[in-house]
Amino acid sequence: MKGKNRLCIGGGKCEECGRCNLFDTTTRKKRLTNLPAGFIPDLRLPEEPNVKRYGIAFDIGSTTVVGMLWDLNEARLVDMIAKTNPQSKYGADVISRITYSSESPENLKQMQTVIIDCFNEMLDALTGQYDIEKDWIRKATVVGNTTMSHLFLGIDAASLARSPFEPGFSGPVDRVAGELGLHMKRDAEVTVLPNIAGHVGSDIVGVMIASDIKQKQGINLVIDIGTNGEIVLSGKGHMLTCSTAAGPAFEGARIYQGMRAAEGAIEKVEIQNGEVLLKNIGNKEPIGICGSGLIDAIAQMLDAGIVTFKGNLLSKEDAVSKGLHPSLTERLRKGENGNEFVLVWRSPEEDIVINQKDIREVQLAKGAIFGGIQVLLQCLDAKTEDLDEIMLAGAFGSYIDKKSALRIGLLPNVGIDKMDHIGNAAGVGACMALLSKEARKQADQQSLEVEHVELALHPSFEKEYLQGMYFPKG
Repeated sequence: MKGKNRLCIGGGKCEECGRCNLFDTTTRKKRLTNLPAGFIPDLRLPEEPNVKRYGIAFDIGSTTVVGMLWDLNEARLVDMIAKTNPQSKYGADVISRITYSSESPENLKQMQTVIIDCFNEMLDALTGQYDIEKDWIRKATVVGNTTMSHLFLGIDAASLARSPFEPGFSGPVDRVAGELGLHMKRDAEVTVLPNIAGHVGSDIVGVMIASDIKQKQGINLVIDIGTNGEIVLSGKGHMLTCSTAAGPAFEGARIYQGMRAAEGAIEKVEIQNGEVLLKNIGNKEPIGICGSGLIDAIAQMLDAGIVTFKGNLLSKEDAVSKGLHPSLTERLRKGENGNEFVLVWRSPEEDIVINQKDIREVQLAKGAIFGGIQVLLQCLDAKTEDLDEIMLAGAFGSYIDKKSALRIGLLPNVGIDKMDHIGNAAGVGACMALLSKEARKQADQQSLEVEHVELALHPSFEKEYLQGMYFPKG
């Protein structure tokens, strides 16, 4: 048998490593959606005590759409549901979707229809499960990147694909459910939180109010890592924001055997004494690798000497000449996309591997995020060592291993003690706006106060981006 894999796939304590716990998909999603300590809903109760009122908050991600159903009388999260964004079949990134939707009014309508159908599928599933009448759902809030918000509202997004990348709308938009065709009370209020700029949308506004970054002392950074890496830096009386075209690599797209964080995805990787240790989602056999597993794998391959600081994946011959562990050199081979490293042995056609192209995709993504952070720090006249806290938002940000993120140079090296996972902060912000007029007011105000930095126009971005593509030498 070639090499050895110990598969840590949950189910209580693993006999091999003693670390893994049973994975539960529903628990994982809910664990990312917690209202901040001290948040107080200011909902007005109905005059008739038996009137049932519900609301729903939607977070439209480029890859995943999340719906969070709330009992408005009790300010209680009933349940939540997530679905793959059906617009992804028209393109993995926002530019592809803008291009498609801009080709004709019919295409724009189609893009709007598929996302509303997605909302309705989630509404039907939630209301059916809990015996809730659609007329009991009285309001909704929506967040998403600027493109997602435009397409949901059926607004032409063509201007977002060309300089100066001006959105068709910026402030909050109020519609009624019947007008949009949502399966709610016909006159239910549907509010899309405000955008900030062409590629900095209401999702980062949700992150801002959920993280309370404006009120924090010192200099603080929050990053929502996804297809678009959106960043906010706060300090010295200013809030700055930018969007980086990180691409979908961290969500599994454009990776040879990449996948979203679903059952069967490799989410943790360790290399110890020549052995590759894997932890997979949902107590399932591995079928691919998601973003957190990809970052772990590359971090471990760097430490093992399999990948160089320039991102070159060694050939088997070079690994042997460098004296790397024989069990690891066995996993190196030539593939269609350059050298590749085998994570899971099955057969040459079915092995799960990381190849040279995958590593380049990660370098491009991390270079964009790192470059954006450095530009914001320059704009604030601050340095990495001035940072008091880095908050990681979003599903990927919440499950990424901090040590691995620092090892590959995805984030400034501030030390693990200054890094915090804050869950699906965009979705939490949408929930706060659903439950509180004060939170919605804060969202509106902060969207106007934050200063947008257009990275493409900043003289230092290209240099920082290219430098950020290298891995730290360790």
